[in-house]
Amino acid sequence: MSVLELRDVHRVHGSGETTVNALRGVSLSVAPGELVAVMGPSGSGKSTLLNLAGGLDSPTSGEVLVDGTSLRSCTRKQLAAWRRKRIGYVFQDLNLIASLTAAENVALPLDLDGGRRTRRQAEEALSEVDLDGYADRFPDEMSGGQQQRVAIARALIGDRRLVLADEPTGALDSQTGEAVLRLLRAKVDAGAAMVLVTHDARHAAWADRVVFLKDGVVVDVSQRDRPEELLRTP
Repeated sequence: MSVLELRDVHRVHGSGETTVNALRGVSLSVAPGELVAVMGPSGSGKSTLLNLAGGLDSPTSGEVLVDGTSLRSCTRKQLAAWRRKRIGYVFQDLNLIASLTAAENVALPLDLDGGRRTRRQAEEALSEVDLDGYADRFPDEMSGGQQQRVAIARALIGDRRLVLADEPTGALDSQTGEAVLRLLRAKVDAGAAMVLVTHDARHAAWADRVVFLKDGVVVDVSQRDRPEELLRTP
C-alpha cells in the first residue's frame, strides 16, 4: 500500500477573474522506502501539493490518502494527530517557535502527543544534523542554516511514515546540504516515504523518481535509472 496517494487532485483558489488553478488533475503515489522529488518553476504548484499531502489544505476535488485513509474524512483534531505522529514537515519558512529552545522545538510533536524522554530523543535528532551542543539555544541565537537543521530534526524525530520537505537545504552550504540529504535518504531507506520539493537537479538525483510540475499539471516523470533526465528541464 502507498503511504501517500493523490487521486486526480485539483486545487482552485479564488473565483471569476482572480481564479488560480494551483493543481489540475494531479495523481501521485509514494510507497514506503521511496523518495519522490518534485521540480518545476515558481508557481507550478509544488508547495500546494505538499500542503495537500500534509493535510494543511484541502483539495477542491479529488482525494488525498495517507496510509489508505482519506484526509477529507478526517476532522481537524484527527489531522492534527496525523501530523504529530506520522507526518514530518520541513516548511520553507521553517516555522520554529521563537520562545522555545532548539530541543523544545524538535521535541514538540512528541510532547504534544504525551511522549516520554523527549529531551533525549531531541538531543539525538539534533546530533544527527550536526547540532551537538545547540539544544538550549533559541532560534534567534542561531544562524539561518542552523535553524533549518533544527526544522529538519523536528521533521524526522519519532516514527514518521511520511516526510514532506519544501526546499530543505535552501539555507545550507553545499557540504551541509549534502549531509542533510544523506540523512533524509537514510530515513527513506529505513522505510519512510518522502516528497522533496527542490529546484536543484543535484538534490533531485537522490530521489527514486522525479515529478515535474508546470502550471499545476504533471508534465514529466523521470526514474532513478535515467539520471540524465534530472539535468533537463521539461
